[in-house]
Amino acid sequence: MFIDFPDGERREADVVAKLETFDGSPELVLIHVEVQLRPEREFEARMFEYYALLWSRYKIPIFPIVLYLHGGDAGTSQEEYLVRLFGRDVLRFRYESIRLERLNAEEYLRQGGPVGAALAALMDRSSSGDIEHLRASMMQRVVTSGLDEAKQFLLVNIIETYFELSDVQIERYRRLIARKEYRRVQDVELTWMDKLLREGEEKGVLNGKRETLLRQLAQKYGSLPERITARVEAMDSMDELDAYLDRILTVTSLEEMGLDA
Repeated sequence: MFIDFPDGERREADVVAKLETFDGSPELVLIHVEVQLRPEREFEARMFEYYALLWSRYKIPIFPIVLYLHGGDAGTSQEEYLVRLFGRDVLRFRYESIRLERLNAEEYLRQGGPVGAALAALMDRSSSGDIEHLRASMMQRVVTSGLDEAKQFLLVNIIETYFELSDVQIERYRRLIARKEYRRVQDVELTWMDKLLREGEEKGVLNGKRETLLRQLAQKYGSLPERITARVEAMDSMDELDAYLDRILTVTSLEEMGLDA
């Protein structure tokens, strides 16, 4: 989406979904969700800009929501963007506000589906008497959801990232998911760890190749311009790095490396 098209600032909404209502006559609506780390100044105006741009393009009802990962007082409420002129309200735009930290994790685990179970990892767990069982139940809800592997991994990653356990709690959690009824949870936990380890190994190899290329360039051509260093550090392809590592053995000048392209 653009403001003052075609030269204006580009705006990209986090989530926009077109849904059909079930109550009454079927009706298409847009659900617009913005995910924010925490409340920030002038965000209300940005939400209104998104609304105006979406309405201008689709001309169907829009239900806007902001999802805060941290901060705030009330769990669910409304926020508004208000414009006053000459002592009058000329614009009052309201949207739903959800502050995950203020919602009860156990309640949403009971009521929600796999997405709710994953988001519960960001919610208040202070009233839970059994943290390990709560985490295992969240994982169980996701792995038995019937979602495909990619979507399950995304939700599992949310739980693994935001539902941290102490060393003692980790040991109790491992003993819990070793039970027969949590076998699928244990399998997914192991798969998740394997995938993270593989990604970590790949990142380590990439970093090693970048460092090797920069070191060889500096040894052969002396101090490197900042643009060359930045170009190498931004490379994220094994094949590209290997090609440059091979090229440095045969070229006679930094220009021949082609790193300015």
